[in-house]
Amino acid sequence: MKKLTKLHVSSTWMAVLSLLALLAALLPLYRLTMYAIPRYDDYSYGIKLWQNLRYGIGPRAMLEAGFSTVLDCHYSWQGTYSSIFMMAQMPAAFGFEYYFLGPILLISSLTISSFVLIWTLTRRFFNATWQEAVLSAVIVTMAMLELIHTAQQGFYWYNSGVHYTFMHSMFFLMTSCCIQLFFVKKKRASILWSLLLIPLSFVCAGANFVTCLQGLLVLIAAFLLAFIKSRKHCLWFVPSFITYLVGFYLNVTAPGNAVRAAWYQGDSAFPAILHSYGAAVKQLWRFTGVYMLLFALLALPVIYNLVQRSTFSFRLPGLFLFFAFSFYATGFTSSFYSMGNAGLSRTWIAIKLTCQLLFFACEVYGVGYCVRLLEKKQSVVSSAGHLEHRIWYYALLMLLFLIAFRFTKDKIGSVSSFGAYYYVHSGEANNFHNEFLDRVSMIQCTSDPVVAVPSYQYMPWFLINKDISEDSNEEENRMMAKYFGKDQLYRLPPSQ
Repeated sequence: MKKLTKLHVSSTWMAVLSLLALLAALLPLYRLTMYAIPRYDDYSYGIKLWQNLRYGIGPRAMLEAGFSTVLDCHYSWQGTYSSIFMMAQMPAAFGFEYYFLGPILLISSLTISSFVLIWTLTRRFFNATWQEAVLSAVIVTMAMLELIHTAQQGFYWYNSGVHYTFMHSMFFLMTSCCIQLFFVKKKRASILWSLLLIPLSFVCAGANFVTCLQGLLVLIAAFLLAFIKSRKHCLWFVPSFITYLVGFYLNVTAPGNAVRAAWYQGDSAFPAILHSYGAAVKQLWRFTGVYMLLFALLALPVIYNLVQRSTFSFRLPGLFLFFAFSFYATGFTSSFYSMGNAGLSRTWIAIKLTCQLLFFACEVYGVGYCVRLLEKKQSVVSSAGHLEHRIWYYALLMLLFLIAFRFTKDKIGSVSSFGAYYYVHSGEANNFHNEFLDRVSMIQCTSDPVVAVPSYQYMPWFLINKDISEDSNEEENRMMAKYFGKDQLYRLPPSQ
């Protein structure tokens, strides 16, 4: 038993195995993209590109459709220019067989951006080895992919996902650039990161209001920290800071925001902030839960190794926890301010991603504080040394994951890779996709201005949460009818 408990895996092999695990988790997610279909707002935002391509405008069709849609929405609905430009690039406009490119973009953007961010944080703040950086990045990325608030709206519905998943991924990349720019010393590197930060700042400033607000806070914090470090060095942040302020102004002052606000009754500023804290407390366990606790245990050995050799003091953990929680709570503020509630399900995608990132940050700070406290009590520097990756520890965690999964009621919705695997291998995704293609063929092959389509027999939740209505006047029906050039489009009752 002593020999068994001492068995361990080298850091290099742990890094390699973790990458293989990430690849295995991504395979079913990517596989399901082949069955994704456009729906609802995909049709309204993608119609200009669809029309441009039909009339053969050529390669510039994407730019023209993007800018035209942004301009229309700026005055009629909202000012989130980055999101709207991307929404206008709805892949199915090139053909319904290309819609899968949208979900691939969403999954890839979150994977790459979270990996890059954690790699940057661990390398810059803790001088992590490449093995430690890879392992840390894989654990956080896996947690975000597997536990995404809703895979349906975060990965497989392009319009929703590009507004929240993709834009928050850009926010992660912008944060990575801020960290790099803060630490670099050479002028050439400063120029490079400063130039890269400018377009990312402009994109994040025109994103959804959760990403937009949190991005501004991160950039302000980076600027102030750089100012404290060196007044000369902080000047590298000025171009991106000005760019962000300009984009932020264009976003929040768009006339369309007032049009949209007329549909809702929002809170004033101070009540919105207070309600945000309440919502943050209420949703905290929902955004973390048992699986996040298990991911925290999975990350514990590598976190201990990072903080144990770090020179950072990790003082005032309560203050750090307060700031982290407050930053997480800002995700709800824009919804309370504009709509008077905690926001839509797809809005929570971005909020949960921030919550998960801060959850791991608080774990790092808490472990670091405990290590420093023990060192202080012993009056010596901790000599515990490097924790090895014991096989028994990871085997136990695997067992705990399996037990948690066994008692999870909604297995499909709780673990995204399992849900994607289930829908592909049960045949539901394929049958649903074929039904959709039959519906498209039925609409396109008739010259009648009014079209009735049969109800779906298969409705895998990752790909669709509801069908179009039996009432042709419903918004989704009208969007789809306009896209196909029909006067009316409605669904027949299931019995027909």
